[in-house]
Amino acid sequence: MFILQYAGRMLLIGFLLFLPGQRTLHAQSAAPVSPSSTGPTRPVTDGSQNTAPQTVIRVTSRLVVLDIVVTDKQGKPVTDLTRDDFEITEGKDPQRVRSFEAPISHALPAGALVHSSADIAKIGNSPVNILVLDALNTRFEDNAFSQHSLLKFLDRQPAIMPPTTLLVANDKRFAVLQDYTQERDVLEAALKRNPVQYPWRLARNGDTSTEGVIRLMQSLNALQEIAQAAAGTQGRKNIMWVGKGFPSVDMTGMDDASSKPLKDAIKRCIDLLLSSRVTLYIIDPTPLSSTMYDISTPNDLATLEAETGTEPFGDAIRFSALAPATGGRVFSARNDVDKEIATSMRDGSLYYTLSYAPTGVSDEPGAYRNIHVTLKRPGLTAATRDGYYTQSQPGDLPATVEPGAAKLAEGVEVMDVANAVLSKMVYNGVKIRAAKGARGRYTLAIADATLNWQPNAKSGFDAPISIVAVCFSASGKVLSHTAEERVLNNMSPSANASSEEIIMAPVMIPAGTARLRFVVRNSVTGRLGSADIENP
Repeated sequence: MFILQYAGRMLLIGFLLFLPGQRTLHAQSAAPVSPSSTGPTRPVTDGSQNTAPQTVIRVTSRLVVLDIVVTDKQGKPVTDLTRDDFEITEGKDPQRVRSFEAPISHALPAGALVHSSADIAKIGNSPVNILVLDALNTRFEDNAFSQHSLLKFLDRQPAIMPPTTLLVANDKRFAVLQDYTQERDVLEAALKRNPVQYPWRLARNGDTSTEGVIRLMQSLNALQEIAQAAAGTQGRKNIMWVGKGFPSVDMTGMDDASSKPLKDAIKRCIDLLLSSRVTLYIIDPTPLSSTMYDISTPNDLATLEAETGTEPFGDAIRFSALAPATGGRVFSARNDVDKEIATSMRDGSLYYTLSYAPTGVSDEPGAYRNIHVTLKRPGLTAATRDGYYTQSQPGDLPATVEPGAAKLAEGVEVMDVANAVLSKMVYNGVKIRAAKGARGRYTLAIADATLNWQPNAKSGFDAPISIVAVCFSASGKVLSHTAEERVLNNMSPSANASSEEIIMAPVMIPAGTARLRFVVRNSVTGRLGSADIENP
């Protein structure tokens, strides 16, 4: 089954890569800061052959958003702080807090109830929880204990709990066991339907270098899929990753050709997690951990950085470092997994949100900018992300491109689209609705506010997008796929969330089609949206 899924993914990627005109699909990925800039203006013509150059004034502003959990010496959340209690530095530069939200502002709205991803918009900027069972990197007995502990945790929750989805990663797939819901019984039923999987690849090959890197890439890909799928959800996303995670990879002595792809994959994963406001909590049920460093809190990460440099992934890649790098925690070598899940979910709902515009920031792409948050009140600990990798912003002049880099970037972006096509998760980075029309024509409604509108001197504003439509059989086999690029046009697009662009998408439906999935990609930001039609 895994081989069939992998082959189907590669065929789909090949189709997208060699689609005529697909070269224009690649664009910048979302950065871990919120950019806003005006790019270079075009020359102004007077209708003659002479072209008058126009002075270019480019203004770039960035806003870094931090979700911060504050606890006392007993580990209990502290929720009564004010803006003046926080001090932020980036590198060695003090930063001015631009905005402040107390934990109470992230509470669930009264009367809102989530039954699926379609209801997430009802909860505004309240957090959501993502439970992931890692059967890919975890021994069978530990995975069985994890699943038992998760059931134990759910059994202790109220009938209506915070919005939560349940996912699983194993040898064969990364899949949704249950879409977002607030009903405890629905989550329990979905978990009971999931048999404990034996990790054959781990059992056969252990943590050999090749096998370790393969599972590392599969795990990073799963995290990236979560981040991209939830990019349009307003509030914080808390991942509770229940399992060991990929093995550590020591890059000491590796040549650049071997280490650079791994470092690039880690950077991109962190960028996507931070840009989507994802915080990772790792609950490792393994009795004895073989990680190179024990990284559980921001203080542990600071100690590691003092030993290895300012970047958390300098000479080694470890799954445990991903958690504090996103503002989360690591719980390991304990037998109260259900309580660790509960603590993670509690902390993930009681957080402050602060923002600042960095001063003295280097624009060199790939540089790591360290963030430090201190509290004026003694005895308190602040947990937030440790920093971010800088990236080129829209409007920046392009840097020199290494040979093959553009093709590699295009392949990564096409892989993102293929992941979204073959996933059962709902992607909401671009908000779309699909409806069946007459004679094989389908209507797509795309929200104006999730597109990037660029001025067009002749016809208002343009928004470039890519559209992929894939037909699946009842067993999940790809029966057909089509893809195209379009440029939407609007004289005056609206930032109102209810304003939509309505387009027609003709699709030939083969016999045996049980599900039609549309994926739309914003060609400027790389964000993705999906919509499914059952029995088209």
